[in-house]
Amino acid sequence: MIVVVDGTGPAGDDAYADEMRGSFCSQIAAQPGGRYFRGPSLTGREVSRIADKALDAALALAGDGRPIMLAGYSRGGCAVINTAVRLQARGQRVAAMFLFDAVDMQTSELGLTQTIPDNVAFVAHCRSARDVGFWVRNPVRSRFYFYNTGRWLAGSGTLVEQAIVGSHGAVGGLPWSDIAGDRGCALAVADWMTPHLRSHGVELTLRVYSDAS
Repeated sequence: MIVVVDGTGPAGDDAYADEMRGSFCSQIAAQPGGRYFRGPSLTGREVSRIADKALDAALALAGDGRPIMLAGYSRGGCAVINTAVRLQARGQRVAAMFLFDAVDMQTSELGLTQTIPDNVAFVAHCRSARDVGFWVRNPVRSRFYFYNTGRWLAGSGTLVEQAIVGSHGAVGGLPWSDIAGDRGCALAVADWMTPHLRSHGVELTLRVYSDAS
């Protein structure tokens, strides 16, 4: 049903799974037919390789006659935008794309993935608001030094966006316990994105399970 790429996390499969267990992307991928890929490392050098794997998974969905949908968090969002570009080259449509604070800070492909290709029919993108006061208090966790990507959609498809003040982690469903209001940010993201998922057949209510340590 949907191919998902999560955000950057710790090295080691077990440590990564523990940290990302409650992420919004992991919840989406757990639905029937979901395919989950961990996000790239801090440098982002694996983005192209992950996009290639996501492409194979998406083509398998298309081969079964199912619509292709993509979801990504952080640089996982960048990866699924690159996956859509690869699908466009194969003449494949993407029914929907769901992005959680997609950013582009990678070394694997040149250029920013600012524009989503026109083979994508619908995009819902929830971003962390560029709030100066929050950034001053939380310069690292707000991820202001990452480039927001997926800001435009080519063609005649629909792009809906929402910006909510909170950490980069909170927008991905992983709020920080020591940041005031971060859990509220994650809850607001869940409330905003859930109807968009459901309108495209993903019968899921996103939840905020616990604060990140």
